[in-house]
Amino acid sequence: MNENTVAIIGANMAGCRVAETLRQNGYTGKICLIGEEAELPYERPPLSKEVLWSNGSLPNGFFLHEENFYKEKEIDLFLGSRVEEVDLSKRRLKTSCGDELDFSHLVFCTGSRVRELGVSGEDLQGVHYLRTLSDANGFSPSLKKGARIGIIGMGVIGAEVAASARKKGCEVICIEPQEVTMERTLGKRFGSWLAQIHRDEGVDVRLGVGIKEFIGENGLLTGAMLDDGDTIDLDAVVVGIGVIPNVEVAQEAGIEIDNGIVVDEFARTSFSDVYAAGDVTNMPLFASGSRGRVETYQNAQEQATIVAQNIMEQDSVYHNPMWFWSDQYDINIQVCGDVTSTSDLIVRGNDKSRDFSAFFVRDDIVVGVMTINRPRDMGVGKRLVAKKIKIVPELLLDEKVNLRILLK
Repeated sequence: MNENTVAIIGANMAGCRVAETLRQNGYTGKICLIGEEAELPYERPPLSKEVLWSNGSLPNGFFLHEENFYKEKEIDLFLGSRVEEVDLSKRRLKTSCGDELDFSHLVFCTGSRVRELGVSGEDLQGVHYLRTLSDANGFSPSLKKGARIGIIGMGVIGAEVAASARKKGCEVICIEPQEVTMERTLGKRFGSWLAQIHRDEGVDVRLGVGIKEFIGENGLLTGAMLDDGDTIDLDAVVVGIGVIPNVEVAQEAGIEIDNGIVVDEFARTSFSDVYAAGDVTNMPLFASGSRGRVETYQNAQEQATIVAQNIMEQDSVYHNPMWFWSDQYDINIQVCGDVTSTSDLIVRGNDKSRDFSAFFVRDDIVVGVMTINRPRDMGVGKRLVAKKIKIVPELLLDEKVNLRILLK
């Protein structure tokens, strides 16, 4: 066993953050970053936005780092390589490319994969999922002016793809089995608000209905039959109905699994010197006393930083409120904390417009914030949620009051 080797499974943002933070903190041992995709590690948020707008071309800053960065930091890349076996007793792993690597510390940043719909016709050409650069490049040519694009599932990815397709001049039909769009992240009230935004932008939003089957000719998608009996013509479709954590290798190695890799507040797994970060982790949640997975960019980034610090024996705790953003049309949506529970709601601005902030308050403590095109409000809101500061609701409601006063 190599006494000073960190092996990171997952050449994504979380995996890269572990590697670069180790170097920033003075780690001098060997670092191996292993990823299944052949491309250099890249940013995933642009896949549903800029990559689709620009006909598959890549925006500036798409790759997390250029290749020289990894050479300069002495981070060994194993790209296009899948970890097939981990032996924790020997502290050794094997990859699909035939490499065998010994490690002193192991980090799972294996992320998640798309959940498949499981209906007839799903294998037709023209039915797409969106998780990787290859997926985006495969779907992007379908976004032509006048093309009829179906979106199955109006979570974050589905809503962003719908906005991107409208930006390209497509006719868009969205199918969502739930009562509102993005219900899991926005709740019913503001999920309904977002559905109306999409309708205002010309999207045919159909709620409370699902897909029965896809229809095609000669292997090509031509439409879909809904479970209410209606049939719609389609040129292409994107399915976005959630993800499944990639836990198989960790599970086979004997690490505790429960809807993800179970970690504590230090991002440690059930095995000594083995950590995990990002979508794949089942972690203690902020303020609620419960556990769960948090599928956000911020979570992966911050939890990965904690992993690196704890490999360096800094005993850092990760216990931050959830925060995420989504850009759709001319709207920047940001959410922090719990915005779906039964809390008192205080709105600054007009919640029928595209410029307001909503604060979710329980016992005079802000437990959640949602801002629409008000990033400055979110800057204060995140600190209110994280610090659990008691506030005066009347001050929060008054737009003449500077929110920073509430932090004092």
